[in-house]
Amino acid sequence: MIMEQAEAGGRRYTVRIAKGAAAINELRTLLQCWNPGEDYSAFMRRVQRIDVLGKQTDRRARDMVQEVFRPRLLMPDDRAARALKQFLAAGGNSQTFKELLFLYEARAEALLYDFTISRFWPACRSGALLMTLDDVLTFFDEAVQTGRLSSLWSKQVQIKVARGVLGALRDFGFLREEKQGRREIVLYRMTDAGVAYLAHELHFRGLPDATVVEHPDWGLFGLDRTNVLERLDALGPQAGLLVQRAGSVVRITWSHPSMEALVHALTR
Repeated sequence: MIMEQAEAGGRRYTVRIAKGAAAINELRTLLQCWNPGEDYSAFMRRVQRIDVLGKQTDRRARDMVQEVFRPRLLMPDDRAARALKQFLAAGGNSQTFKELLFLYEARAEALLYDFTISRFWPACRSGALLMTLDDVLTFFDEAVQTGRLSSLWSKQVQIKVARGVLGALRDFGFLREEKQGRREIVLYRMTDAGVAYLAHELHFRGLPDATVVEHPDWGLFGLDRTNVLERLDALGPQAGLLVQRAGSVVRITWSHPSMEALVHALTR
């Protein structure tokens, strides 16, 4: 029996990324079909009944809802799905949409989150040109050796999951597929709308301003506190915020009262 998950620093590494990878088109379709407040089980039955995903087997459709859509966009609540559905319906920028899907996938998949921050971005900053399957497999080995991963999948499962990690990074725009399976590292820059969205999303979760700009989620996009403050300063009132700094103290004035208001401003 294949072990589905393994403990890592209090969070779990799972094989779900091998089942769904980025799944951008499927998630877009499911968001368009999903109704805010809809019972999860009823939604899954409806997806299967009316063949929302088109020519997918019942099992594949169920996996997409249960293993991809639900953990990424409906847990711990449906705020992510509501905001992204509104963003899509208003014709939001496609690159920003992919960026936000990546944010929510990485939050749901500790493996993708940790690999992106501890392996992808350091490789990018060091001037590495390529990222390989061995980079992910080495990450697995090191996680076991340091005790962050208490048990490991078979070699076959490791390879499948590693391909899922690299496939997700490629589909979200962090890697570029080259000939013969070579994956070139892309110098990724987070969109202005993505910066505004993440800052507000953290703010509306009730985090203090200092915590917002220092949050580890920024590391998914290669940004640190200094970078974040520079980007927010550049956006300013255009993004509904005003940053004030006095030494190490940061204070942000937020003019949008909700995520719905922010998404409306970003897509008008």
